[in-house]
Amino acid sequence: MALWQNQNKHDRNLIMQQTNASAEQIQIRIEGMMTARIASLDLIAQRWVDRNPPDFTKQRFFQFAGTVYRYYPGIHGISWIDPDGMFQWIFPKENNPEIIEKNVSQLDTGIRSTFERAKKTLEFETSPCLVIKEGEICFYTFWPLVYSGKIQGYLNGVFQVQKIMDVCLGKEIEQNFCILIYEDGKLIYMNEKQHKHEYESGHSSFSVNRTIRFPGKIWQMNIEPRSSLFEYRDISNRSFLFFAITISCILSVVFFLFLQRMEMYRLARDSALGEIEKRKQTEDALRENEKKLEDTMAKLLAKNTEMESFLYSISHDLKTPIVTIDGFIGALREDFGTDLPESAESYFEYISEATKKMGLLINDLIELSRIGRVNEKKMSLPFEEIVKSAMIMLKPQIEAKGISVNIQQDLPVVYGEKKRLVQVIENLLSNAIKYIGKNNPAPQIEIGYEKNGVQDVFFVKDNGIGIQHRYQKIIFQVFQRLPDAKKAGEGTGIGLAIATRVIEHHNGEIWVSSEPGHGSTFFFTLNKNEV
Repeated sequence: MALWQNQNKHDRNLIMQQTNASAEQIQIRIEGMMTARIASLDLIAQRWVDRNPPDFTKQRFFQFAGTVYRYYPGIHGISWIDPDGMFQWIFPKENNPEIIEKNVSQLDTGIRSTFERAKKTLEFETSPCLVIKEGEICFYTFWPLVYSGKIQGYLNGVFQVQKIMDVCLGKEIEQNFCILIYEDGKLIYMNEKQHKHEYESGHSSFSVNRTIRFPGKIWQMNIEPRSSLFEYRDISNRSFLFFAITISCILSVVFFLFLQRMEMYRLARDSALGEIEKRKQTEDALRENEKKLEDTMAKLLAKNTEMESFLYSISHDLKTPIVTIDGFIGALREDFGTDLPESAESYFEYISEATKKMGLLINDLIELSRIGRVNEKKMSLPFEEIVKSAMIMLKPQIEAKGISVNIQQDLPVVYGEKKRLVQVIENLLSNAIKYIGKNNPAPQIEIGYEKNGVQDVFFVKDNGIGIQHRYQKIIFQVFQRLPDAKKAGEGTGIGLAIATRVIEHHNGEIWVSSEPGHGSTFFFTLNKNEV
């Protein structure tokens, strides 16, 4: 019993350490992400009043607002409010119908009082978190735009709490922990509301609290391990207890036989001592291996966490200079368009294309890191619907190259995340369009499937330039492109890597069959058991 209690104590310590590490990781992510987003909006406010005189045009506003909105998920909307409190410029309008053609005085009391504070103090202010529509919890931020002591209006940013948490929480953390976020004692976030009973009967003795601070906000976070972590350890404890009881029974029987049949014990003593020695050696070896395994797992977890945090931070930090460069290109064109030589426009185009490619590369890196970490609900849906969704995005490129696309009839139903599967087809179609060949007299792409036993094998086939055998394995790796793509400067080298990661996340496989000059066929499968 004493050994069993020690084992339980050891397990509880491990759970507590894991809970503390996860809480600290979430705190760092939320604080870092929100500080970067608020800083991006503050940059727009500074650019507004930096000019002399301030003449921030509607076109420039939508250019800056659109860039920030694309690169910083979690921002619900960006708008400019005139000095009288009327919402004038709103991006995107479809996300914010509740403020179109409205005055701040018509909104919720919390928003009105925050706006009045900003109007009075001429300082940055944030509203309390509140429900704006369909159960979405958001908060408003206001930047007074003051030039030479005169108010030019207000920059407004709206942040959605659910989107912020979706970006910050990893898959493993969501699976293993119940997370609550409070603001001034009011619950503003709870992961997986369908498991509400786990919060009401959770393991409060393992609860960890953290205070999350970023400009204008102080949140309290409560994190508790889910019951699944305890079920695993309870099974181990019962097995350990059963083992200890069994040993005790064996020793009792041996002792009884020792008293009853001394002669038999003497004959069997050497054999028993040998068995005990071997068992002790085995137990010592098992304990040593267990310690080595724990040390190795701890180091691996630390390295994975460090790598994930690095990729997350560096990808978001790189967006700020890209947004700044893109914004200043627009400012230069608007301010000095007539004074610059004709060659300057071509330089601007080169810079714009470079920032777009860098933005695409960063977005692809973030998307690659989120596969398997941020998941949508899986569902059964026709594969034809997935193909048509992907075709809509690539229709201009297909028509520009005069490509004939043939889609097989009666495609089967598949099971998975629609957004991710559309991503696979988009990347494979984009790859086929890219290598269809400039002098191809009748460019064609075929999409369909074939039966391989009980398994459906899907394919995307083209009659393009094909792929040499030496490149057919490495093209599925990150940053690997064919020589033709490198010369043309096309793609990021991540598309096929994303497709591979999505297929593996759906427990499938992907491969290519190709001959130079005879086109390529990309095959992939999905887990049939989930259909």
